[in-house]
Amino acid sequence: MNLKNKSTWLTIIIALGFFAFLFGWTIWQFHFNYMVAAYDTIFHSQRIYEIRLAFQSHHLPSWVNFNTFFFTGQAINGMYPDFTLWPFVLLTNFLTPIHQIIAIRTLIALASFIVTFLSLNKRFNSHNAVMAAAIFALSGSVLKDLTGEMQSGTAIIMIFIFPIFFTFKEIIQSQQLDKKLIIKTALLMTIVVNSHLLSAITLGIVVGIFLIVNTVIKHNFKAWLNLLIAAILTIILSLPIIYRVMTISKTGLLSPFGKGNITSPTVLGLISNLAWDSKATISLTTAILLVVSLIGLRKNNWRNVLPWYLVELVLIVLSTDIFPWKLFNNVPIINNFQVANWRFGIFIGVIPIILILKTFKKSLASIILLIMVIISFPMATKTAIHNQHFMADDAVVVTNNTQKQIPQNNVVKLSSTGINSDKIMRSLLPDYSPNTTPLQQGTDGMFLDQSIIYLLSNHLGQIQNKELALYPTTSTDSVTWSGKNIPSGKISLPTYGYKSLDYQVTVNGKKVPYSLNQYSLITVKTKKMHHASFKINWLTPKIYYVLLAFSLLIFILLGISLFII
Repeated sequence: MNLKNKSTWLTIIIALGFFAFLFGWTIWQFHFNYMVAAYDTIFHSQRIYEIRLAFQSHHLPSWVNFNTFFFTGQAINGMYPDFTLWPFVLLTNFLTPIHQIIAIRTLIALASFIVTFLSLNKRFNSHNAVMAAAIFALSGSVLKDLTGEMQSGTAIIMIFIFPIFFTFKEIIQSQQLDKKLIIKTALLMTIVVNSHLLSAITLGIVVGIFLIVNTVIKHNFKAWLNLLIAAILTIILSLPIIYRVMTISKTGLLSPFGKGNITSPTVLGLISNLAWDSKATISLTTAILLVVSLIGLRKNNWRNVLPWYLVELVLIVLSTDIFPWKLFNNVPIINNFQVANWRFGIFIGVIPIILILKTFKKSLASIILLIMVIISFPMATKTAIHNQHFMADDAVVVTNNTQKQIPQNNVVKLSSTGINSDKIMRSLLPDYSPNTTPLQQGTDGMFLDQSIIYLLSNHLGQIQNKELALYPTTSTDSVTWSGKNIPSGKISLPTYGYKSLDYQVTVNGKKVPYSLNQYSLITVKTKKMHHASFKINWLTPKIYYVLLAFSLLIFILLGISLFII
């Protein structure tokens, strides 16, 4: 590296500026000793907390959540891909729970910057690459996950989104069997599958559209072969999560809210609320870069940028009501999309950055990107401050001593002792519950019925039409419900049982048979006791360990092979 070169110094200064911003944000967040949280931030925080406790007890994370989500044994961690989250949790497990989540958000943003820079640096000069990476990480989806609503699965995908887009373009246009490209595609798609399943479907739809168009125009079928082999490798590498999801699903699960009713905004709705950290809509950064790239469009560069404009157009169309989503309300898997722009909108901010780099000459692109970088730092700072205080200054600080229930849509200040609080009603949700669980009518599957909420939120056992107060003690793979003055009869415990999973149930240390009641709550026969401890232990299938070891080994070997081929 030539340190006398001005562009080298610019690269270093911008990189150091970004690191300083991240460091400053992290220290600022640490000093609060709580994290502003609502909606999906609470959901993903509890997922991380469950993984944290498993690693601290030297276990693999459980499929069912006994330490979080009201200790109901709900199969949230089992149904939600989390393997790419494990390294971030392991790296930060020495921190307190809230500091850990803040650090994970920082690490994801840092990784997004580094991987984006490395990917762009292969194709463009370093100072333009570092400025583009900074703009990407200081706005839109990345900034939203850092300072606003956190969705860890899609956030991890955004780390690799530039390599993913470039690799997909290469494989769609490939004209011969390319082993290296196949392996690269498979590894990247494995990361996507093991982070967020619906994003894998989303990207697959976009790739499929352009693969068909390219085949019709160029009559090239080698790309199909490359993609087919890459897909087979992806399936092999993703066997643990596929096995996990299929096994749990055999029980029969509640559909996600809005299943069979995919909604999408108008084009005006997609752009009407421009913000610096917009995620599922067009961000202010995206809008500026798109307009600038269109102004700079020249006839002699049209062919070079046309594919990227088409990708952006497809993403926008699929994010809005221009696309006839109603026709797909009964198509399996796709009918789980809920809101179309949640699935496609997060990728809209990627293409304008590529367009700036490809549309303008290096020197002019540098000026445009430098202006955007200068704007990005104060805008990101303003956004972070806004997200910390807006609607949150009067929010409740949730600790283990919090007694009052927090309504579904309230913002909270989440502390380390309150991260798995059973007072946050947002974490008592239908997701991945057995399909016998009653739902509140008229909510399109969004909320549980009050009858089951009453039992689960108050930790009540039911016996002889009576409710008994029970008290939980949890571990990675088990929950123990303790109660006093238990009458004889069949008692239903406030824990879900999944028919396709294996459990061991004991009463005061003695193994007993169990059944499931009409709500799929675990039920056991008991005799009259002054004190009883009902322990429910989930048993991990042994084949799961085999699949994990096998897939990890293949992933490592394929990763090494990229440097050999």
